[in-house]
Amino acid sequence: MAALGSEGRAAAVALGSYGRQQLTPASEIELLVLHDGALTTQHVTETVWYPLFERKLQLEPVLRSVAEYTREVQHSSLGLLSLLDARLIAGDRSLLDELTHNTTAPLRHDRVGLRRRLAPIVQRRHAGHPAVTVAAVPDLLNGRGGLHDVQVLRWLDSGHDQRIEAATDFLLAVTSIAEELAGHQVHRLTTRVQDRAAPAMGYASADDLMADVYAHARWIAFALDGALSQPHADRSFGLSLSIRRGQLVGERLPPLDRVPTLGLRVAHLIGFAPPTTGILDWAVQPGPPVTWDEATRHQFWLLLRAADWRSWTFLDTTGLLGRYLPEWATIARRRSGSGTRDFALDTHSFLALRRLHDWLDSGDAFAKRLWTTLRHRDWVYLAVLLHECGPESAARIARRCGLVEDGIATVEALVADHHLLADVASQRDLHDEDLLFEIAARIGSQQRLRMLFLVSIAHALAAGGEAISPWRLALLRRLFGLLDTASRSPSEVGARRQRSVEQHRDRLVDELTRRSLHEMLPMVARLPRRYLLAHSAAFIARHLKLATGAPVRDGEVRLRAERHRRAPEWDLLVVARDRPGLLATMAGVLALRGATVLSADAATSADGLVLDVFTVGSAYGAPLDAALWPRLEHDLHAALDGRLPLEALLASVPSAGPDDGPTSVNVDNAASQVFTVVEVRAPDRVGLLYRITRALHDLGLDIHHAKVATYPDGALDVFYVWDLSGNKLDVERTCAVTRELGQRLHG
Repeated sequence: MAALGSEGRAAAVALGSYGRQQLTPASEIELLVLHDGALTTQHVTETVWYPLFERKLQLEPVLRSVAEYTREVQHSSLGLLSLLDARLIAGDRSLLDELTHNTTAPLRHDRVGLRRRLAPIVQRRHAGHPAVTVAAVPDLLNGRGGLHDVQVLRWLDSGHDQRIEAATDFLLAVTSIAEELAGHQVHRLTTRVQDRAAPAMGYASADDLMADVYAHARWIAFALDGALSQPHADRSFGLSLSIRRGQLVGERLPPLDRVPTLGLRVAHLIGFAPPTTGILDWAVQPGPPVTWDEATRHQFWLLLRAADWRSWTFLDTTGLLGRYLPEWATIARRRSGSGTRDFALDTHSFLALRRLHDWLDSGDAFAKRLWTTLRHRDWVYLAVLLHECGPESAARIARRCGLVEDGIATVEALVADHHLLADVASQRDLHDEDLLFEIAARIGSQQRLRMLFLVSIAHALAAGGEAISPWRLALLRRLFGLLDTASRSPSEVGARRQRSVEQHRDRLVDELTRRSLHEMLPMVARLPRRYLLAHSAAFIARHLKLATGAPVRDGEVRLRAERHRRAPEWDLLVVARDRPGLLATMAGVLALRGATVLSADAATSADGLVLDVFTVGSAYGAPLDAALWPRLEHDLHAALDGRLPLEALLASVPSAGPDDGPTSVNVDNAASQVFTVVEVRAPDRVGLLYRITRALHDLGLDIHHAKVATYPDGALDVFYVWDLSGNKLDVERTCAVTRELGQRLHG
């Protein structure tokens, strides 16, 4: 301050991380110069700012009089809250005292009001940034459990806790190492930075580093949840537990090995009030695995039936969960992947249980159908919680929970097959009768079938995104109906299915007659069985209407687009005479127009009329507009006539490189009795489906059915094919397909 001379009173005030004394190598130094109104910007710039800039400091300078800053923060909640970190560095303390008296003093004396002001701000920040507690690529500053949460705890004056101090020091150390390695400010801890930071901090792997990141961040998040919670009135719960002054208090709590149910009992009460430091000290005491008694089992089932987040985070953060479920260590604080949407397996598992409860309470008709007739609902809760632990661990825990042998075997099977139904729905032909019978036999009973669907849907709800899109959920509903029928005796199913085909033909005749499409009535007997079973009579009638009027000529393609009722996808109904390579051309045109094929069904009537159905969605997230389809139809005809060079237009998109992710091709002759199934895994990119289908066409293969799925780690496309003679591929052709697709995908 001496450099400013005698031009009035002034004070240098540190704000932000500088005020909290939490600077990292690339942090911005927030420096406020307060004055009484006598200083000028030019004078401060020349005497203070320029000398600091010359030292190459990352400076965020602010010059304000007390009156100016007081007026400024009156219109900014964040600006006002930032003053809670203000720290005098030099100069006249009375200026800072005057500013805090005018601005933050009322907040510090009104803890309830401060909590109400902070809660929505924290909630919005958490919603917009990956959590440090669970995310594979966390935001160390803004995410849940990050350094800004430590800042909020400081504002709330939540008390001294060595665990929070240790967590803060650890996150600052990780941030400092990351910034030194990157050479700039780092908020997102990307997988590349994790791989470099882990050895620099003495860890054997990035997974070990992230396990400690999660552990420390969860202490911060748990403390903040308690600090922001609404206090309850004082009351007693027995077992020396009570609420006093807004905290859960325990007096002379016995060791867990003497009263094994006590840890779960405390966890249930955490929802009423945050625990005192004494309870936390008791809970973190190390010890052997808990020996379960009947009361412990009862408390555990209550925990699963409630699925309360606060109870769960208490057990997880303190380590009590590991004493009750030692097998949990296989997934505790372990990443599920390295993508920006991936997060820790243990949190995913409990989130699946929580999401299942929410879905069952939502009134969804499919949820009611699965849940209403279920006899052993607790088995489902347990399987959902343990679905990432593996079947052997799940069986051991089920036995510890006191389940009968059938219950243990059921939980083990549900955990082993929790991916089965989603994979079949998105990757296989749902009208392959042999496949349906095989899956129904594997599941074993209609009760297990309902349980497995609930576990599968819970997993998808927790994964979010494409895993539970309306399109995927519709596929699961359809698969359940088919498997529910197939789970009856095969003889009954076969007879029922034959009657269904005839009933579908009769309904289609009635529908065509009602629509006055009499010229299409002779077509009914020539339609393939699978096509009849896969679509409603109204859908087929609309499809056949495209073939009315003038006969469909060789090489001609007619198209109609229909939007799904409850989803952003569209069905493209296509009528043509045999047109090899139509799927490849359609995929290329759609890629150019920002759309992508989700599934494709090819059907050919007995007289050679092609009836294709393409289900398409947006390639970039924005809904597809009805105005797109006339342009797409024009492009499709231009491409089929050779006037639109798809190969050249899509060639500008690079093929998969070595750093983009794995690429694999699997050709399976056993998955279907009629077709050869080709599975392709590759990094998702514009034009991928065109490259694959074009290669299959060039190899002389006819695509009967296709399923296209996109996941965070890439695309998985499945094709049911045969050669142009209608036969499966022999060994030589199988090798040729594998080799050619591999070469095309790698460019």
